[in-house]
Amino acid sequence: MSAIEREQRGSTLVLRIANEAKRNAFTHAMTAQLGEHLRRAEDDRGVRCVIITGAGNVAFSSGHDLREMLADREHASDAALNDPFVFPARMATPTIAAVNGFAYAAGFILPLNCDFRVCSENASFAAPGARIGLLPIGGQLSRLPQLMPWAIAHELLVTCREMEADEAHRLGFVSHITPVGGSLDAALKLADQIAANSSDVIASIKHGLNVLAQEGSAAAVEYEWREGGRLQNGPHAEEGMRAFLEKRKPIFA
Repeated sequence: MSAIEREQRGSTLVLRIANEAKRNAFTHAMTAQLGEHLRRAEDDRGVRCVIITGAGNVAFSSGHDLREMLADREHASDAALNDPFVFPARMATPTIAAVNGFAYAAGFILPLNCDFRVCSENASFAAPGARIGLLPIGGQLSRLPQLMPWAIAHELLVTCREMEADEAHRLGFVSHITPVGGSLDAALKLADQIAANSSDVIASIKHGLNVLAQEGSAAAVEYEWREGGRLQNGPHAEEGMRAFLEKRKPIFA
């Protein structure tokens, strides 16, 4: 049965794309289910990190189920229906894609919009839009060139070639490569490192980086001082500094 499986690992929520018979392709129902899980996680302050991965060790996701797309052409370019694939980029909650195999089309858009990407050595990425007559959307034009050299991003989009794990790591698109079957464990380790720190500061860091990307360095500098002053008077700064002086681990509410 195709579904987005949900598993709570302490303060980390693991969402698993489960449709192995079709290489974890997304049905319309699965896309809606993914959006629901992500929105609930964003509203739950007890969730400190979200990891998205695929079932098995072959595919993260092959993208949309093309048979459904042919039957409903409007779904491919409908921003609202496809919002779950880009929603991670807008979340304050950190998101990690644990890419356990090939990630194509919408299966590429999803990790592209996560904050961090770790992958197994058998992973590969591809944007086949030009090959099937569809514009690469969902951040493939607007976000991908921020995560790797512009010319390489352009080449990937117009050739539709695969980018394998070692190239993705060399370009900085993924931060860690693991043996086959190890991407989820690596993502959980990263999630634990993130969750040990102030969630307020982590959310502000992401927002500040978005300010830099969208508005430039002057706006980012102004944001640093304004947001830094706000956080300095907050409860997490109080706890963090006291914990340092008392030589203990901070407990951020």
